[in-house]
Amino acid sequence: MTRFTFRSRLRLLGLALASAHAAAWTGTVHAQQGEGETQALAPVVVSASKRGETLEQLNGAASIVDRLELDDAQISSTLELHRAFPELYMAHSAAFLFPIITIRGVTSAQDFYNPALTVYVDGVPQLPIVAAQSLLGVQQVELLKGPQGTLYGKSAQGGVLNIVSHKPDGTPQFVARAGVSSRDGYQLQAEGAGPLIQDLLYGSVSLLANDVNGDVRSDVIGSDELGGVRSRAGNVKLRLAPTGSPWELGLSAGRDCATGDQDVYTLFDDYTSRRAHVLPNLPETWQDYHQRRCANSIAASGQYDFDVWRLSAVASTQRVHITRRFPLDAYFPQFSEHWKQNTQEVRLSTRSAEQGGLPSRAWDAVFGLYRQEVEVSRGYQFDMVLPGLFRIMDSASDNRSESLAAYGDVTWHLTPRADLTTGLRFTRDEAKTTFRGDMMGSAFQGRASSNQNTWLGHVAAGYRFTPQWRGYVNVAQGYKPLGYNLAPSSVDDAYGYGRERSISYEAGLRYSGDAVRASVAVYRVDTKDVQLYGDGDMGNQTLRNVGDTRSVGIEFNAEWDLTRQWTLSAGGFVNDATFRRFEDSSACTGCKDNDVPMAPSHGLTLAARGKVMIGDKLLRPQLSVRRTGSHYFDSSNTLRQDAYTVVDAAVAWSPVRNWDFTVYAHNLSDEDYRTYGFSYGATGNFAQVAPGRTLGVTATYAY
Repeated sequence: MTRFTFRSRLRLLGLALASAHAAAWTGTVHAQQGEGETQALAPVVVSASKRGETLEQLNGAASIVDRLELDDAQISSTLELHRAFPELYMAHSAAFLFPIITIRGVTSAQDFYNPALTVYVDGVPQLPIVAAQSLLGVQQVELLKGPQGTLYGKSAQGGVLNIVSHKPDGTPQFVARAGVSSRDGYQLQAEGAGPLIQDLLYGSVSLLANDVNGDVRSDVIGSDELGGVRSRAGNVKLRLAPTGSPWELGLSAGRDCATGDQDVYTLFDDYTSRRAHVLPNLPETWQDYHQRRCANSIAASGQYDFDVWRLSAVASTQRVHITRRFPLDAYFPQFSEHWKQNTQEVRLSTRSAEQGGLPSRAWDAVFGLYRQEVEVSRGYQFDMVLPGLFRIMDSASDNRSESLAAYGDVTWHLTPRADLTTGLRFTRDEAKTTFRGDMMGSAFQGRASSNQNTWLGHVAAGYRFTPQWRGYVNVAQGYKPLGYNLAPSSVDDAYGYGRERSISYEAGLRYSGDAVRASVAVYRVDTKDVQLYGDGDMGNQTLRNVGDTRSVGIEFNAEWDLTRQWTLSAGGFVNDATFRRFEDSSACTGCKDNDVPMAPSHGLTLAARGKVMIGDKLLRPQLSVRRTGSHYFDSSNTLRQDAYTVVDAAVAWSPVRNWDFTVYAHNLSDEDYRTYGFSYGATGNFAQVAPGRTLGVTATYAY
């Protein structure tokens, strides 16, 4: 479903954004053309398609939200995007380190280090450990649903989350935002862009500081605000684009740091108390919930247009450092990780009419070469109180993987109404590990390596029945590569896991009218040799191939401009995701036909958004109600979260030109529900609990 603003909403939007903050950054605001007349909205190009393909031409399911919608919903992080995408389920295990993302029954609950969605920022892949990150200078966020292996390769099983930043140009722009929220939270954000050398060089700077305190308490530690996070982020962009030239170059650098105490757990059956499970006899040095993750990124890009073609290249490097420690009953795990990623991609694609290409041709295509290298070093210490201190395990590993790929995707326009798309990707994956450790006085060490070739295919067809109605069918493949566990607890735990593969079958229908926009899609996703965590020595979890899953469901989205002032929307899904084969007793016994963990049976979001003029002032109220179906946290289906409902509300007011004020409430009804749960053997069952009611106010100035 399309989620950008359509022409009937533009009538008020032109007046609405005398405050200009959306106009400054999204570029989608159109002024009124006269009494009762509006300017038609230009087609939105989906950059995640890797060529100039508009949303209406896409033979697959996708959703887009723009800057204005993100701001009105108070979304400043990828962890909050479930409030904008009804088909997306997001929770957390240790929150910003391991976000649990589920879409179409494909979930990262099975593999914490590989989210179900691959995250891209301006064409640059993000390390999976920074799937949760701040949103800075965003123009729009695109969600492509279903396996995207042909264009994106590994770990795009559920889809791709593509973040598109504002591209600095010749127009000076500035946005500043400040806000406060419950539990002494606050947000500060500033973004500026414009010409550095007119008609030649442009730049932008974005900065963010965000503190969100939790509401989990502990009398032992003496705090009632555990479970929060503090974020500090910034980026700088340079764009060299001589006026009239067919080429341009770009350079960006960013840093995103998050610190928090989100590894806090309650007893599973006592989560409504919001009381952390901390033993009173723990040494004071162990009463420490600490997480810190800092990511540094640099990317260089360039493009050259000739005839109907665009030649693009991007190279990036990303460095991430993680420290983590927390008490869990009588245990105290400590982690330290260093991640390094280098990527390069060269792409040749046809240009759309919106990008300066010919308005129509017999075919469109994209061809590319891709390389990704990832290095991970991890240290792990595991202590216990007996009642004295005892080190159970001390382990470390150095892992390296490399992927080389070539791909192509071609769309044939058979008639003005019908088209056919085929794609193919070849990837060579290599993985290596070196490990050493000590388990209760028994030392071990070793090394291993493996490699594998993977072919992925994609075929889709679309047909426009009328100017408003379009249907499509889509068959696509995806995969996760082979690899090795980090910091194993024994030589047996160090054994590698094999490749996971999936195939998706999808049929969809879209309607796009003046007052109503709607889409529906039915799908089936079959996954073989699923990578799932099971227990190793002393309860240390290790990744292994356990069996097969199948997910079948339907998802839908609809928007209706009820009046010139009010828009109603509804979106959601019904899904059944089960294990079709389960052959690893260490992970689960007798689990065939069980539900896949962290895959809700259904979800429904109802929302109302208004743009009401009071005199010459604009009021933008909005209300959303999100219903999440029941689901399990474990493969054995013993830890269950019942269905729950969350209500969010906000009112934005533009009293004077360039200023917006927003009052909001998240989880207005103060609903109690778990976001994660797990069993720790004889020690007991534990859970993380969602934040309660959060109230806040923000002020935004835009120029």
